[in-house]
Amino acid sequence: MPTKTAKKKPAKAAVKKSVKKKPTLKKNVVVVPRPARGSYNPDRPLKKNTLLLNQVRHFQEVEKKLPVEQRTGHNLKKIRTEAHAAEYIRKMTARLHPQGAEPSGVLRAGGR
Repeated sequence: MPTKTAKKKPAKAAVKKSVKKKPTLKKNVVVVPRPARGSYNPDRPLKKNTLLLNQVRHFQEVEKKLPVEQRTGHNLKKIRTEAHAAEYIRKMTARLHPQGAEPSGVLRAGGR
């Protein structure tokens, strides 16, 4: 004689309380090797460093589009050496990325 199986009632779904977790920021570590000696020469004419020359030109175009009060006021005709270019690039980067103007927690290659 076959036995009757009792029908089971579906179990109530467990109610999970929504716990809001604070977002955690993961620190990305990018290891940047030290540049070779002589790769930066502050007195080198800018025309001999096409990478910097093009970066300066790019920033000049970007600066033209900034409101007057946000421009660097840097005399662009006086950018003739790598040192001049580095200073201008530093100023423009600080204008475009104010949160990174003051480096914090930056580790140099080799932990120095």
